[in-house]
Amino acid sequence: MLVLGLLGLGLTGCGLFAGPPAHKVSSMVVPSPSHQSKRWMKVNTANDSVLLTVIAGYENHGFNLNGTQNGAMQVVVPKNYKVTVRFINDSGLPNSLAVVTNSRSHHAAFAGASTRSLTTGLPPQGTQVFSFRPSRPGTYRLASLVPDHEISGMWAKFVVSQGGKPSLHL
Repeated sequence: MLVLGLLGLGLTGCGLFAGPPAHKVSSMVVPSPSHQSKRWMKVNTANDSVLLTVIAGYENHGFNLNGTQNGAMQVVVPKNYKVTVRFINDSGLPNSLAVVTNSRSHHAAFAGASTRSLTTGLPPQGTQVFSFRPSRPGTYRLASLVPDHEISGMWAKFVVSQGGKPSLHL
């Protein structure tokens, strides 16, 4: 009995999913040689457009966007640039993505700036592409609006600048 009890305790700490943490987790970046900003953002200054790839649960590391949590990734896009987001749910859970004004937002800050089904999310391994033009400079969040995901760390900073060039910082 003692061996079975110890085995059971050991398995609970071996990565079995028990849901999102009850408290805010610190920022993280998953170390990876492929973790380069050029992989996630393609800029076309001639057309004032950006193609941004966002992967939820990157490399199966839980509640993250492109391997980052709690705003560790920052996307900067000039006002009125066309932003096309290729969202990939590489997680084992449903996830959504939206540009929102703050952590209490339940809808996109700009028309078209989100996946469909924000609170139910895309199924695991689902993908969706959406496009929008951010019309107001300011600091926003790129977040999963499936309940408890954003508080578990699934958000990045999304800055709309008055001018300049698009950038991605990890």
